Amino acid sequence: MKRLSSLVLGVLISALLAGNAAAQWNVARFDTYRSRAYTTFGLDPAFVASMGYGRVLTLVGHDFQLSGDAALAAAHMDVRDFRGRLGAQTSLARWRSVHLTGSATFITRGTENAIYRGFNFGSDFTGTLGVYRHSWFTAGEFGFDKAIITHVTHSDWYRKHYFPEAKDGWYLDAGGTYHFGVAGGVALGGKEVVARFGWSRTEEWNDITPPVYGSLGIGFGF
Repeated sequence: MKRLSSLVLGVLISALLAGNAAAQWNVARFDTYRSRAYTTFGLDPAFVASMGYGRVLTLVGHDFQLSGDAALAAAHMDVRDFRGRLGAQTSLARWRSVHLTGSATFITRGTENAIYRGFNFGSDFTGTLGVYRHSWFTAGEFGFDKAIITHVTHSDWYRKHYFPEAKDGWYLDAGGTYHFGVAGGVALGGKEVVARFGWSRTEEWNDITPPVYGSLGIGFGF
């Protein structure tokens, strides 16, 4: 029974962790449009739709885009499967049109089904290296999504049919996932369309399901 309980916890953590396909916006456009409203849709690991807002601020002569978004599972728009993010993105280094960018994101995630209810606080750090022009960009990316603390509440059904002694509570350092792939975008006026595709692995470099992620986003600068 303890093995079954551990398996349930592992499935939960996988569902909560693999929520990392945030849009990467064109840092070469930060000095043109200081605000951005955006929406994204993607496989992450279920189909997820999100809406958000970003604002570019200048600190010590350096532009940072601060953003926040909220997402729901798109299959049924179930508010029990949600994600919220607060993040910052900037260009760390530049040579002509080549930028090394970095983003840091604080994440809250939740999911619920017949077996358990889970809630998670985590973080994601992602870097990209690529060519960023005002009207387009293309880059490779690599990042790490970490579950900082996770709360699990087992359902009465699970306790009755599988493990009456299942313990609810908080779990520290529940795991993490690496994600790596490509990102690109094109812009026309104040509108920008971005896309990402890549692969995910656990922090032990094991396969997860699904093994890939992808997203398509559109932003409106003003």
